[in-house]
Amino acid sequence: MSEHIHPELQKRIEFISGGYILLEEGRIPHRGKEVLYYLGVGALDSSCCGRGGCAFMKVQGFVISWKKGAGPSGEAVSEIESVESEEDRQEIRKILAEKFPDFQQIEFL
Repeated sequence: MSEHIHPELQKRIEFISGGYILLEEGRIPHRGKEVLYYLGVGALDSSCCGRGGCAFMKVQGFVISWKKGAGPSGEAVSEIESVESEEDRQEIRKILAEKFPDFQQIEFL
């Protein structure tokens, strides 16, 4: 179990060859628990190799305690348990891929 600081949505995060934006935070039910995920888009717009982009999902894990406190800058903090079971991961991937067909890149953290 770990503490998760909820990131600011709709804010571009820069990296060396571009950036990404987390568009949406959501939760879905799975086997009596809730799964926290984020939808985002990334862009390579300052790369020497050309331009490109992608739509992605990040699965934080199972919510143990939702927004139970505040982080150092006032951000909401939740307790999260990572999704370790490959069976759970496959089922969650299927649910998310059906719900968000344009976001096929799914990463479990």
